[in-house]
Amino acid sequence: MGRRTSYRTSRPRRSRREVDVNIENGAQEPRNLLKYGGPWAVTLAGGIVVEGLHAIAVTNPVTSSLTSLALAATGYGLTQFMRTLDLRAKVDKQTRILHTVNCATVTAGATLGTVIGLESAATAGAWLLAGTGMSIANNLWSAFGTKGKEGKGEGKWARLESEINLAKHELKEAESNGRGTVIAKVEAKDGATADEFARKLPAMAAALKVGVGRITHHVNDDDVSDITMRVQVADLLKEGVKWPGPSAFGSGFGDTPLPLGRYEDGEDLLVNIPGILLDPKGLATGNVEHCVAQGTNGAGKTQGNSMLITEAATRSEVSIAILDCAKPDQDYGHVRHAADMWITTEGEVKRFFKQLAGPVIKNRAAYLASKGLARWEPGCGLNFLLIVCEEAADYADGESYAKVLRTIRAAGGWVLTSIQRATHDQMDTTARSNHPAGMAYGLADGAEAAYVLPPEAIEAGAFPGWGNRKPGYLYAAGLGIPQERWHVVARTYYAERDTLAAAVTAGMNVRTPMDEVTREAFGPLWTGRTYFTTPLLAGSSTAAAPAPAPAPAPRPSETAPEQGNAGDQAGLHEDLDDDEEEVEVSEEVIQKETEELLEMLEELLQQDPEPGAYEGLSVEEEITAPADDAPLFELPPPVDENEQFSQEECRAAILNRLHEWFTTGKASFEPKELSDLWLRVALKTPRNWWNRLRSELLESGVIEDSDEYGQYDLVRDPLAENNGE
Repeated sequence: MGRRTSYRTSRPRRSRREVDVNIENGAQEPRNLLKYGGPWAVTLAGGIVVEGLHAIAVTNPVTSSLTSLALAATGYGLTQFMRTLDLRAKVDKQTRILHTVNCATVTAGATLGTVIGLESAATAGAWLLAGTGMSIANNLWSAFGTKGKEGKGEGKWARLESEINLAKHELKEAESNGRGTVIAKVEAKDGATADEFARKLPAMAAALKVGVGRITHHVNDDDVSDITMRVQVADLLKEGVKWPGPSAFGSGFGDTPLPLGRYEDGEDLLVNIPGILLDPKGLATGNVEHCVAQGTNGAGKTQGNSMLITEAATRSEVSIAILDCAKPDQDYGHVRHAADMWITTEGEVKRFFKQLAGPVIKNRAAYLASKGLARWEPGCGLNFLLIVCEEAADYADGESYAKVLRTIRAAGGWVLTSIQRATHDQMDTTARSNHPAGMAYGLADGAEAAYVLPPEAIEAGAFPGWGNRKPGYLYAAGLGIPQERWHVVARTYYAERDTLAAAVTAGMNVRTPMDEVTREAFGPLWTGRTYFTTPLLAGSSTAAAPAPAPAPAPRPSETAPEQGNAGDQAGLHEDLDDDEEEVEVSEEVIQKETEELLEMLEELLQQDPEPGAYEGLSVEEEITAPADDAPLFELPPPVDENEQFSQEECRAAILNRLHEWFTTGKASFEPKELSDLWLRVALKTPRNWWNRLRSELLESGVIEDSDEYGQYDLVRDPLAENNGE
């Protein structure tokens, strides 16, 4: 019996991909048959249908007319319907034109064929000739015209719609500005919101392979479904932009906006500080908006502030005050001669804000009111006050500081508060809320930009989380900047320190001196101020290094002001070195001094402090009451009767002394410094009288409670405006 052997023919196993390809090819064959055979079917079968309609319609003229009109209307409707489908499918322009031509040609041929008929050789030949041409054109377009367009609808946006659920946000149109920025219109459909779109921005950035903050959006205030998306695909600010020089040398401070830098899309960053401009770029705010410049150490805040100071110092009708208690010479030494007031100690800063919140704002407001003005305007006779507060965490919590922010705007003043973190422990929250504008430089945590930027900028995608890795980069909001630019990254101009110094020096010829109203209101703070006529630059004759000394000695001033009050200049720098030389003392000297001290203490303890009647008295024994006729001990009056003052005389003496202190620059005092006067008033309770006078001085604003316990700040001259009469 023979063995039966079976053989199995082995076949190569097909991969899953090959199976999918075969399935796709199988599905593609009917589509290709329709694509290439459809035009020929219309040409051949259409002729039969048209001839049949002609045979029916030709028997009755009315029927022929109605049939023709119906065919024309149907063709027009199909053309519009096809156009709508193409737009929804985001078909390219050339394909939309082809579909429109096809629909119009078929409509025209069917209508004419129904009216004329295809019985004659001429009409039948014309139909076949036109149909053949159209069929060949469609076949050629299908074969070659769609190369490179296959799957265009499945581009990045289509993939985004499926991957991160953007189906309800339709991309309407997108265009590039030629400078690395793509602007796209997005429509929210079917109840979708802009907030939903904003939450998907990080996922979109990852899908489009761009950095954090490179995709931002802006919502139309009149239509929340209208969203403008902005994608920055290239950083044009890496190399920086050199400062082009003063933008409006010699012009008025309120005439043109101040350029600070450039946006990443090539537009200029302009700020409108006085808020009164009617500029075609849309920089009219109608109000002064104080600004907080927040950024980590090394983020470029000081460079940006120096740029603003330099621009202002090359214009008229503006006075600048620079407040820096940390390192003023290092920060602003190169532009120090731009400052009408140079404040470098915490005591002077507090006194500056007290004077500003009191008589300065009051007198400036009264002057503007006398001119019939509700706010500062160019040519009004007052200089606009530009106040730069550097490292403001040292003093941004005072009551006078907060009051200035509330009241100085209409009086013509702007405060720029520069701080590393505008948190509640560094800056009073009420004062922070009185800064409507903000500049967010690089931060360690980009979310902290919410402290200085409005919610609209944060929701649109502003996120300065680059720390100090990009010096000068910032987001700016307020100050007349259009809202759609609040979430666009900008970078301040860069310039060498000597370039800015030279511009400020040239500007000294066009700047307007401080107006008389403000000078008189500042009083001794102005007359005793420190000011400069030259910059402080490395290697210049005005910057001399201290000479070496073998022992601790007063340090010579690194910057000798050319002009200014000598007393204030002495306080500009520390008088002694912070590091003192250690002196060795022998143990024998210490022991000898200790023994002498112990001997002195023993002698004091051996002495009886109250000898006599109370000697040997203990707490258990009762004290004998004095006799009825024993003389009573009375304290003598503070002064003799012939040296006492009447109430009017004492009041005049106190006000005169306060007047002398104010004119000589004394900023604060303690009540005991006036006790030699008010104790001489001819009353049984002179202290009560003094308390009433002190309350009167507080209410009239002559003095204010000081931050130091038990002291009062002298704010204004008590004899001014007949206060002492």
